[in-house]
Amino acid sequence: MSAEWRQVSLLEVTSALGDGLHGTPEYDSNGDYFFINGNNLSNGKIIFNDSTKRVSAVEAKKHRKNLTDRTILVSINGTLGNVAFYAGEKVVLGKSACYFNVVEGVDKYFIRYILASEKFQGYIQNLATGSTIKNVSLKLMRDFKFSLPSIDLQQQVSGILSRLDDRITLLRESNATLEAIAQALFKSWFVDFDPVRANIARRSREGGNPDAMGSSEALDSRLRENDGTVLDEATARLFPDSFEESALGLVPRGWRVDSVYAVTTLVYGAAFASKQFNSSKDGVPLIRIRDLRDEAPGVFTPEVHPKGYMVQPGDIVVGMDGEFRAYLWGGEPAWLNQRVCVFSPKADRNAAFIHRSIMPLLAAVEASETATTVIHLGKNDIDRFRILIPDDHVLTSFGQLTDGLYSQIVSNKQCARTLAALRDTLLPRLISGKLQLNEIGYEN
Repeated sequence: MSAEWRQVSLLEVTSALGDGLHGTPEYDSNGDYFFINGNNLSNGKIIFNDSTKRVSAVEAKKHRKNLTDRTILVSINGTLGNVAFYAGEKVVLGKSACYFNVVEGVDKYFIRYILASEKFQGYIQNLATGSTIKNVSLKLMRDFKFSLPSIDLQQQVSGILSRLDDRITLLRESNATLEAIAQALFKSWFVDFDPVRANIARRSREGGNPDAMGSSEALDSRLRENDGTVLDEATARLFPDSFEESALGLVPRGWRVDSVYAVTTLVYGAAFASKQFNSSKDGVPLIRIRDLRDEAPGVFTPEVHPKGYMVQPGDIVVGMDGEFRAYLWGGEPAWLNQRVCVFSPKADRNAAFIHRSIMPLLAAVEASETATTVIHLGKNDIDRFRILIPDDHVLTSFGQLTDGLYSQIVSNKQCARTLAALRDTLLPRLISGKLQLNEIGYEN
C-alpha cells in the first residue's frame, strides 16, 4: 500500500553526493582514463566515442572521486537529467556530471528509476538556473523528496522495469549487429570489390598464374569470413573479373559513376508554421533535426502543408544543419519539417545501398564545412554527390541479402519504442505506489 511508503530525500538514501572537476584537466590522447561530462550518460550507461577526451592515470588520481559499485551518475549542467550507472569504467568526471552513492539497504536500481522519473526530471528542469546553459545545484538534488517502499518492494518494482529495459537493450544490440552485417557486405562488394578480386584470382589460377593478383588464398579467406554468399558460384558470376578507370579511380568493369539522383529521389521538408507547433498531440508529429537521433518527434502540428511529405518507417532521413547523418527512420509516421530531407529509393533500388552510399558523402561534406556557428548542407552539395552504380543484377542480389536486415532493424526499433512507452507508463505509477504489483499480474 502506498500509504505505508515513507517520504525521504535523496540525501537520506545516499552516502555521498558530489560533482566533477570544475576546470580542465591535462589531456593525454594515449591516456587510459576518459574525461566525461553529462552528455556521456545515456540509457543507464556511460557512453564513449572517438571525440571523448582522455587523461593519464596520474592526472586521474588528482581528480579522483569516490565512485563505487553503488554509484549513479546524473547530468546537472547543460543537458539535464541524463542518468547512468557507474560500472567500474576508468573515468574522470567533469562538472556537468554529479554522482550519488546509494546506501546499503536501498535498491540502487529503484533509485535509478526515481531519477529517471518525470517527477524528478521536472523538478530539476523547473529549478535549474542560467539563461543559456542550465545548471542545477547539488543542494536542490539532495532536497528532492519521494516515496520509498520496503526493500523487497523496491526490488520487485525495479525488477519489472529492468526487464523491460533489458529487452530494449537487447533489441538495440541486435540492431547494431544487423547494421554491422549490412555495412560489412556493402564494404566487401562496393568498396573493397572482394568478389571481383576473387574472380580475378580464380581466372589467374586457371591460367596458370596464381600470384598475378597477390595471394588468392588470402582473398578466399577474407570472403569466407563474411556469410559466404560472395563465394557462391551464381553470385560470383554477377561480378566482372577485371577493373577499369573511372572518375573515382579503378572500379569493376562495366559499372558506372553517376549522380546520386540515378538511384534516389530527394524529398525536402516543408516550412510548417511554428505557431501551430504543440506538445498536446494536436495533429500529426513533425520531424525536426533535433528529433532524428532518438526518432521521437517532440512537437505536433494540425497543419496539412500542400508540399508536406509524410515520413514512413524505413525512410532514410538526413538533417541539413549542424551535422549530416543518414538515419533509417524507425519512428511513427510524421511530417517532414524544413531543413530535413529524405533520400527515397527509386523503383527497384535498394535502401541499404543508398543508405551506405551516401554516408561517406555526407561525412565528407561535414568535414569540409567551416562555420563560426552552424554548418549547413545545401542542395548544391547533394547535386555534386557521385556514387558507383553496379549493374542491376548485382543491385538486386544485394537487395535480396539486405532488405530483410533493414526491415528487421526498423521492426526492432518499433518494438523497442513500444516497450519504452510501456515502461514510461508504468514507471511513475509503480514507483509512487499508485499501481499495485498484483494489478499487473506480478507474482513474487
